[in-house]
Amino acid sequence: MQYPIKGRQLYNMVLAHPDTQFDSEESWTARGSKDQLLKDFEGWDPELEKLLHFCPPGEVMRWKLCDHDILPTWVQGKFALMGDSWYRFLCCVSNVSHPMLPYVAQGAAQAVEDAAVLGNVLSRITSKNDIHVALKAYELARKERAEKVQSTAGYTRTILHYPDGSEQVMRDKAFAAVATGGQNPDMWGDPAAQRFLWSFDVEKDFDENFECTDPPMNVV
Repeated sequence: MQYPIKGRQLYNMVLAHPDTQFDSEESWTARGSKDQLLKDFEGWDPELEKLLHFCPPGEVMRWKLCDHDILPTWVQGKFALMGDSWYRFLCCVSNVSHPMLPYVAQGAAQAVEDAAVLGNVLSRITSKNDIHVALKAYELARKERAEKVQSTAGYTRTILHYPDGSEQVMRDKAFAAVATGGQNPDMWGDPAAQRFLWSFDVEKDFDENFECTDPPMNVV
């Protein structure tokens, strides 16, 4: 993925590949090596290699894409996680609620769904004593779907990064069959997966599965 930025004064390129530097650093701003970049994409399309040679040595960044274990809960007392928020427990363990890999373009989308449900539940309470119950309702409404979308992104990453071999050959045949109605191995481009991702009405789902009572929030 590549595009001009800063009034077309700079040209940004994003390239994804299997990790060759097995460290634990998670950062958007870690410096990379131009020599390593050229090595990672050696033997690819000549035009790509030509572009990479233009990259200034000090302008290569490493952005590690990481999976995290699913959290047992998003709610603790009157605090809740949403989106790709950071969570610190007892000042020693950090994690995220549902970190989305970029392969189905759902990071911001799932955060918006979280916000819609969170706003819904908090608008229904009449006392601060009800906050924890409302937040648990939010968690019940959102956690399963968000984690399913999260796993979908991980599946798509695996499909797109098969090394040369039998799995890669079968995947490429499946891509070729898309033009005649076959299922797209890339779930971001598959019509059924798109309906699951984009046709879901999160507010309608909440209204149909939860109701206000006294106490204010019970699962139907």
